Amino acid sequence: MCELYCPTNALYVAPQVEALSTVQEKELEEAGLFGSYRNSVGWGNKQTSAASRDETHKVLKQIKK
Repeated sequence: MCELYCPTNALYVAPQVEALSTVQEKELEEAGLFGSYRNSVGWGNKQTSAASRDETHKVLKQIKK
């Protein structure tokens, strides 16, 4: 959620949830990764929201059964 709410695309949140990873700011910037998650879900100015494609509700419905 941190990356989503950062209005300046100044954050990068690594996708690894368990293992620590070392990254270099310059490499992230060159790869265009700052704000990449935010862009992929459609948050921000002139972005198209990805909420209409979200199918999490289907998984949650199965869990509740």
